[in-house]
Amino acid sequence: MEATKQKENYWSRYAGDFEERNNYVVGLKDTSMILSEVSKLKNLKNVLELGCGNGTYSKVLADNSETLLATDYSDEMVEACKYRLNAYSNIKVEKANCFDLKYKDNSFDTVFMANLLHIVPEPEKVIPQINRVLKKDGNLIILSFTTQGVTFLNKLKMIYRYLRTYGKPSPYARTLYLKKVEKMLFEQGLEIKSSQLLGKKMKAIFINAKKEL
Repeated sequence: MEATKQKENYWSRYAGDFEERNNYVVGLKDTSMILSEVSKLKNLKNVLELGCGNGTYSKVLADNSETLLATDYSDEMVEACKYRLNAYSNIKVEKANCFDLKYKDNSFDTVFMANLLHIVPEPEKVIPQINRVLKKDGNLIILSFTTQGVTFLNKLKMIYRYLRTYGKPSPYARTLYLKKVEKMLFEQGLEIKSSQLLGKKMKAIFINAKKEL
């Protein structure tokens, strides 16, 4: 947990062109498919986004939200996101630590996070914080790229593109699997409404869970 108290340096270096880099690593076809699925999430009401990066998913979420609070632990990502999302009147961008959320209990109708759980230490400690700030009957939506279900050849190609784009991976990077994420949610009393792998050549975990208590 000590790492979460330090300034984020690994991803901050890429705040200026983070979306373009990810599009190259994942591939535009799979990226577009995943963004299309996110755009189908309707009536999200008041949303908290964790790990917003420089706003790739924020722009899509905003169209189906009353308000969107987009947050990231990187100062550089927050500034890049503020600049890119300046035209959206229903979006507020600020820094937040997903391990120690400063928001009141039962504050949000939806919590969304993309590509966060597989790059932070002790991801299971993020879920209780989310559960706390979610309203009763609120939804947690998790999107996270994974090598689960990816062919050996496509995995090798992705690794090459990643190393070419980002260099040595973050020390906290890991592969997440559907069953592991489902277990984390179940242990926190969240009901899984849907759970699937999205994408063709590359894959992403896509889970929608509901807070019942």
